[in-house]
Amino acid sequence: MPVHSATPAWRLWAYRVRQFLMGWRATVQPTELAAALHYLPVSASVRFQQLPKDAQRHSLNVLQTLQRRATTVPIVPDLAAAALLHDVGKLAADKAELRINLWVRGPLVLLEAFAPYLLTRWAAADRQQGWRYLLYVHERHPAIGAQWAKEWGCSALTCWLIEHHQDVIATEPTSEAEHLLRSLQAADSAN
Repeated sequence: MPVHSATPAWRLWAYRVRQFLMGWRATVQPTELAAALHYLPVSASVRFQQLPKDAQRHSLNVLQTLQRRATTVPIVPDLAAAALLHDVGKLAADKAELRINLWVRGPLVLLEAFAPYLLTRWAAADRQQGWRYLLYVHERHPAIGAQWAKEWGCSALTCWLIEHHQDVIATEPTSEAEHLLRSLQAADSAN
């Protein structure tokens, strides 16, 4: 969820509590997973399925929101792939035998919302730094995920959307890519 300075703190807290409760009960049906994975190259599909269930559910919800909003034209496959993979960079923590799971994600997003300077100050790119590496992965997951998506054979547009999905765009979109990014961000914020 891109954080906007005009968002009252109580709304952000309420949103995050709701998101936590939804994640806690998250399930993914095999049929919906199979329907979504056709948007991804095989290696990206494998990685998507390595995400925790709550993260899979979130990404599937983002995709379903985009599909509902695209009533007159089919969803762009690059956008669908980005919806599924936008948070896959968080798997970088797994390589350090850490995990950005439901219990960790809540405090991370609250720290990001209310004290982003601390997130940046405490983040460390060294895997040996434990919780500080988790902060780094949380902060850098868009770039990490975009790089991985490129390695897995995703399109340049999909990778760009993943890399920029948390950017704040202050102006009106001037390209098709920026319009797609706005759609992805709106669907992500809704879920």
